[in-house]
Amino acid sequence: MSDPKDHNPQVAGIYRAMALRFYSRYAEARDHAEGHGGDLSGYGSRPTQRDADERYAAAVEDMIGETPDSTEAALALVEFAGILAADRFVGTITNEPINDERDAYHQSRALADVARWINSRLYDELAEQERRKKIERCKLRAVGSQDNDDDDPDAA
Repeated sequence: MSDPKDHNPQVAGIYRAMALRFYSRYAEARDHAEGHGGDLSGYGSRPTQRDADERYAAAVEDMIGETPDSTEAALALVEFAGILAADRFVGTITNEPINDERDAYHQSRALADVARWINSRLYDELAEQERRKKIERCKLRAVGSQDNDDDDPDAA
């Protein structure tokens, strides 16, 4: 079990949405298998496609639209966008209906969230570079000696 101080609710929400995406696809595949005579009675209770899809949609709405709060959250959003892209590709091969408009919307929102996070990090880095430049410009510098023997009493 993981340490509670390592928990990140935003990352957990993103992975929850991914799990529910797979659960929704599982419900759909199970419907197809049973529709063709497959016996899945030993695989637990049968989720309805509608319930699974509604749970997935709710999880996505809960997690999308927020700028990631960590590198881990940004990575999870990119993984989520990748899952949507892969699922779309598989759907074109298997001729399975996929909610392309919804998936494209969720994919673009996830990537926009990551872009905001990257942009924020970039601004922080630029501000830090400017701060360092200012510090460097403000450092006291030793003044070199001037060859004026009038000021040195031992010079005579």
